[in-house]
Amino acid sequence: MKARRGDLSGPVLAILVTLVLLAIGAAIIAYFVLLGGAPQQAVIAVVGQPTIVKAGANDFIANVTIKNVGSTNITLQKDDIKLNITRDTVTADFLSKTDLTPGATATIGFKVSNKWTAVAGRETVSGALIIRGVGTLEVVFRVIRPS
Repeated sequence: MKARRGDLSGPVLAILVTLVLLAIGAAIIAYFVLLGGAPQQAVIAVVGQPTIVKAGANDFIANVTIKNVGSTNITLQKDDIKLNITRDTVTADFLSKTDLTPGATATIGFKVSNKWTAVAGRETVSGALIIRGVGTLEVVFRVIRPS
C-alpha cells in the first residue's frame, strides 16, 4: 500500500478516532450524570412498632411513626392523612411535624371513637395508612391493654 498525497497517516488516524470516541463517551456520561439523574420522589416507611392505647371509656388512639426515605421533601397536613382501621376511616388528630425532609421522622396519632371493644381482645390490628400524594402503607398496630 502506497501512501498518496493528502492521505492521513496511521498514527494521525488513530489519534483522530481516539478523540472522537472520547468525545462520544463524555457526551454519554454527561447525559446520565447531568440530565438523566434519579427522579425526586416522596417515599415513606413505618419506623418502630405502631401502637393502639385506650383513651376514655370506649375510645382508642392509634400512633404510628413514619420516616421519609425518599429524595424529596414531604409536606404533611392533617387533612391529607387518613387511617382505615376497624372498618372506619379516621383523619389524623395529632401530627408531630409538618415538613419531612429526606431522612426525617414524624409521629401521627389518630383518635378512634367508640371502637375499643373491637380491638380490646386482640394482640395486633391491621390498618391502612393513606397519605395523599405519597401513597398507602399497610400498618400492623400492637394493642396495649390497660392494666
